[in-house]
Order: sequence, then structure tokens, then C-alpha cells
Amino acid sequence: MSCIFAAQKNGVPVDSCVLWNDSGFLQQASDITGGVYIRVPEPAGLLQFMLWTFLPDALQREHLSVPPPVQVDYRSACVCHHQLISTGYVCSSCLSIFCQFTPICSMCQTHFKLPKNMIPSRKARKRKQKDQLSTPGPLP
Repeated sequence: MSCIFAAQKNGVPVDSCVLWNDSGFLQQASDITGGVYIRVPEPAGLLQFMLWTFLPDALQREHLSVPPPVQVDYRSACVCHHQLISTGYVCSSCLSIFCQFTPICSMCQTHFKLPKNMIPSRKARKRKQKDQLSTPGPLP
């Protein structure tokens, strides 16, 4: 993504042509930089798509009928389950995204320290254990 942000900063559009499966990453890259994203349904029409869509420069594209922009999903996939998430935890070292907090990053093995207000005190842990033991369970 660093390359995509550099292209955006320098005004370089990133055009994407995908043959079979959609690519969320290329959709985001094209949308961020103002480029064109096209999924070609049949490889036989690839040359026509390339000539009419990608050959003209950005100024000439304004006068042509380019395909409308696609709806881009900006959610990221977590590295543990590969599911799309809208809110997650990011490793500050390698920028991996997780759906659940882990004290050790599974990608780069970075150790994280929890804030003191998130760690229960010994008294609170003992009180919780005592409450769990004294609470009667369901009757058979």
C-alpha cells in the first residue's frame, strides 16, 4: 500500500485490468489513485478493453466513455481467519491486522504490553474465583 499512497501523492493513476477473479487490493489501488479498474469477462475481448480504456492518458479519458467506477470495499482481512473486518487490532511493528487481541504477534513475534487498567488485580481475580465457586449451579 505504500506504493499506492506514493502514486496518489504524485498524481499517478494506477489502472487495473483483472481477468477472472476480482481483486480487492487492485480495486482500492485504482480508487485511491483515480485510476480505472476493469474486470474483463472474456479474455477474447482483452485487446479491445486495453486499447479503449488504458491507452488514452488521463486528460483524454475525460472525453471518452470509460467504465463507471466499481463499489470498493475498504475493509481489511485479518491474518488469522482471512475474514473481512471493519474494526481490528494492528501490529505496530509489521502492520498485520487481527480480529482479536493477541499479546504476541503471530507474524513478527512482537510482544505487546497491556495497559495496567486492563489487567485485573489479584484481589479482583480471587474475588471472581470465589464468586464462581459460591454461585450455585443449575439444579438437576
